[in-house]
Amino acid sequence: MSENPNTVKFDAITGGKLVSGVIFDDEYNIVDKSEKILESVGNLRYVGETGVGKTTLVHFLSQKLESPLFETVLTRDTTRWDLLATDTINKGETAIREGIILQWLKSPKGGILYLDGFNYAEPNIVSLIESLADFRGSIWIPELKAEFKRTAKHYLVISYNPSDKSGYSGTFIENIATIRRFEGLVVKYLSKSKETKLLQRLTKKDYDWCRKFVELGDKTRILYKEGKLRTPLTTGNLLNYARLSKAGLSDDELIEVAESLFSETERGTFRSLWEETEKEKISETEA
Repeated sequence: MSENPNTVKFDAITGGKLVSGVIFDDEYNIVDKSEKILESVGNLRYVGETGVGKTTLVHFLSQKLESPLFETVLTRDTTRWDLLATDTINKGETAIREGIILQWLKSPKGGILYLDGFNYAEPNIVSLIESLADFRGSIWIPELKAEFKRTAKHYLVISYNPSDKSGYSGTFIENIATIRRFEGLVVKYLSKSKETKLLQRLTKKDYDWCRKFVELGDKTRILYKEGKLRTPLTTGNLLNYARLSKAGLSDDELIEVAESLFSETERGTFRSLWEETEKEKISETEA
C-alpha cells in the first residue's frame, strides 16, 4: 500500500480506465502471484482488512498488464441489472444503459473487472458471477436477446474484508461453490519496518515520528481484528497525519483528528493506545 500519484484516462474503444503512475510496495511478492493466477486461471480473489491496499494492487496490475480496468464497489442496494443493463429514457425514447459487467464483456481488448466489497453481494449477484467465473464464462441478457462471453484476456477480480462481518448479506462467506472458482490471496499490511520507511520516503518525516505512528496504527489493527475498534488506522491515514504534521499540527492535535474515526465508547481505548505508544522507545536498529 502506498500513496499514488496515478492518473486515469478512459479508453475510447473499451470505455475502461487506463491507469498510470501507480506505486505499490510489493513486500510480499503478491504482484507476481496475482499475475500468474490471472493469466492461468482468470479469476482472482483478494482477502484483506480495510486499508491494506487491495484496490491499489488491482490498479497496479491493470497498469502492469496494460489491461483496461472496469471497477465498481458493491453495496446491499446493487442489483443484477445495475451491473448488466437497465432501460433509461433519453429524449422520450427508451435506451439501454450498459452496466459495468456488460461494458467489460464487450471490450475487444479484454480487461480487468474488479468487484470490491463482494461480501455485500446479494445471492442473485453471486449466481451471476458464478456463471462468469466457471466453464460457461458467459451470460445471456434476454432484453438484448444476446449472449456475451469472456475471453482469456477478460480477468475477474473480487475482494472482501474478512473483518467486516456485517456486510455478509448473502451466503458468500460459506459458499464453497463460489469460493472454489476463485484462487485467492491474502493481502496484508506492510510490516512495521517497511511501513515506517514508506512514510519516511513519501513524507520526509523523521524516523522517530514515523515509527511512533506506525506502532500506533499497528495497535489499532490488532484491536480492529478482535472486534474492539470499528476501524484501524490505515497507511493512508498515517500519510495524512504526516502531511498535517508538516502543516503545523502537533501530535496531540493529530490524535484529536484521529479520534474522530472512532465511536464515543472507543475513544478512551484509542487514547490509551496513544499514551502507551508515547512511552515506548524503539531504536532504528530494533526496526
